[in-house]
Amino acid sequence: MNVYTKDTVAGEYDAYYTTPQGREVDNIEKMIISGLMKDIPAGELLELGCGTAHWTHYLCEQGFQVTAIDASEEMLKIARAKDIHKATFQKEDAAKLPFPDQRFSLIVSITMLEFVDDVEAVFDEIDRLLLPGGYLLLGCLNSESELGKYKDNDEVFRHARFFSSQEVKEKLLRFGEPVLRSGVYFSPAFDLLDGSEKQDTVKPAFIGALVQKR
Repeated sequence: MNVYTKDTVAGEYDAYYTTPQGREVDNIEKMIISGLMKDIPAGELLELGCGTAHWTHYLCEQGFQVTAIDASEEMLKIARAKDIHKATFQKEDAAKLPFPDQRFSLIVSITMLEFVDDVEAVFDEIDRLLLPGGYLLLGCLNSESELGKYKDNDEVFRHARFFSSQEVKEKLLRFGEPVLRSGVYFSPAFDLLDGSEKQDTVKPAFIGALVQKR
């Protein structure tokens, strides 16, 4: 089920990052992602599940030319309206993409896999499109976090399938040995604990993972 076909949900997704907590979460996630991709030279990349282009904009700022795809036309309307230089947007199914084999040296997907019907089909497509020696960069939501424990209380997340760190690692071993980094430590009351003494009392909500294809 694609919950992002609703205009209200698409708009709320974008608006979250303008809130104080949303900005803080964004900073933490970007520190994780930037740390993982710091040694990858700028060039062309494929972004799966670009949504409203929140991460598309960031990736373009890092010097990448981004081909961004999403299954939600409502999300893409918001993305295209941002008129992001060096980005092109297409409405596509991530499990069946119109690109030739080994087309990309970098594929990025941030919190999309949680919302697809057939995760393995998407990984098969990534494997087909990614060049040997190329990189896959993921951002995933942790099933063991407080966010994961209470996701059924959220209109959007109740439809999602979160992943543990171990599950993320196991899914990426088909490509190579992954590197994982994590952050965004929510308390049971959903206060951010990153950097505090209580951080280690909970599991992180965001998992960043990078793997180089053999």
